[in-house]
Amino acid sequence: MLKRVAVIIIAALTPLALAAEEAPKAYIPGIEQFMNVIQTEHAKLWFAAQAKNWELADYQLGEIKEIMGDVQELYPKFKDLPLADMLDKVITTEIADLEKAIGKKDAKAFAAGFTKLSDACNSCHQATGMGFVVIKTPSQPAFFNQDFTPHK
Repeated sequence: MLKRVAVIIIAALTPLALAAEEAPKAYIPGIEQFMNVIQTEHAKLWFAAQAKNWELADYQLGEIKEIMGDVQELYPKFKDLPLADMLDKVITTEIADLEKAIGKKDAKAFAAGFTKLSDACNSCHQATGMGFVVIKTPSQPAFFNQDFTPHK
């Protein structure tokens, strides 16, 4: 009888034990959260280049690419549009041009490339019905606690 009670208790508790072992649900940010981070990196990229801190500019551009890659992976389609493909075009054209400008430390090419990147962002926003989100060249840093000048 005792064995039978033990088997019943084990059978009753097994699903609870298995449920407790399951991994917690992973948090996946919404696309707008990724876009907010890209917008932050976009502004920092501008101010780094304006300060001729090419190392920081390269880092910020790399962060933009990384976040865009995350968006491509998590949101390959947005509103039935091929968002991953749209971002890939930006990465292989505007961002590639900016990488070259940063590598050459060419402020004039950087400024032109930055404008093209901003325009590409706005084109994507238009295509996805989010045209009310307009990205522009920042006029002042939002990060008063960051020094954008080069340091070693």
